[in-house]
Amino acid sequence: MDLRDDPVQERLAAAVDTALTSTGDLYQALAALGVPELGMPEELGGFGLGLSADVTVSQRLGYALQPLPGHRETMLVLDLLEPADVPQDALAAIITGTGHAAGVGVTGTVGALRERGGLLWGEAGPLPVPALRLVLARASTEAGAGGWFLVDTGAAGCTGLTSEHLGQPALSLSFTGTPVCEVVVSRERRVRALDAARIRQAALLLGLADRALGTATRHVRRRQQYGKPLAELQTVAHRLARLVGLADGWRLLLHEAAWRHDRHQDCTGPATRLLAAATEHALAAARLCIQLHGVRGMLSHSTAATIYRIVSVEAARLGAPATLRHGRPGPAGTPVGTAAPLPVALN
Repeated sequence: MDLRDDPVQERLAAAVDTALTSTGDLYQALAALGVPELGMPEELGGFGLGLSADVTVSQRLGYALQPLPGHRETMLVLDLLEPADVPQDALAAIITGTGHAAGVGVTGTVGALRERGGLLWGEAGPLPVPALRLVLARASTEAGAGGWFLVDTGAAGCTGLTSEHLGQPALSLSFTGTPVCEVVVSRERRVRALDAARIRQAALLLGLADRALGTATRHVRRRQQYGKPLAELQTVAHRLARLVGLADGWRLLLHEAAWRHDRHQDCTGPATRLLAAATEHALAAARLCIQLHGVRGMLSHSTAATIYRIVSVEAARLGAPATLRHGRPGPAGTPVGTAAPLPVALN
């Protein structure tokens, strides 16, 4: 899908690109454009544009090599919560880009967090979110089951330690008797929220892949070998052309999945298969980019190496492609995918 076919997405993409040139805090620069309000439901004061807007934002963040995981973590938490359960002070910080939300144990097991008498104990992290304002955590309870709890990171007994994890800023939290508020997260809401998270992640990876292919294409057009540009060698041109063609197909499926989700249609299978395909595509594009750059691409400051590092981290954030394709059980028995094949036309 060409963004020029949709004037709203075209203008949004251009606005995000402009915000990413800011020399200040990127989250606040995006907030000035209305991100994340664009995708937030109207019940929270958002514009209600849903994933159709979010995927455009995520694609441009990927292309700019600015993954900003705090945006996707925040949107996941907001999708999991009922509008009435979102604290207004935290929502205000999210809208202005001065605070973010994160989930602990949302896409995995309950983990080591324990709740006793309305107090939370344990450690969580590393979380890829700066300026964390709100945490939605799954924790074991006195009854032995897993419950869902909202944590204000400014509450007593909550301490944070900033660090770096896999080359990205990270935050680790320690809870020592931190007051929490229990909330209910229905299975249906959780399934829809995780589907949306996978679609956003696929959009980011496709944006990264586009940057990798664009960087590789520009390089082989300039680089001379045997008296002519590398791009004129069939082995090079065919490998690039194949991935560029596949990218067009994956983008079509991305926007279709977002469209289905916004209309409350079942998209668990398409979302997981799309993420698996986007992950494999981004990895293939990043590898080809670094190969075509040769030794230059292996230098730590090169664009090719930067793309490869970011793709390697983001490709593992929500599960390996094989896990997504073959439908192994997700958290608390929630299926993360199905074994159904990808569309024949795009295999």
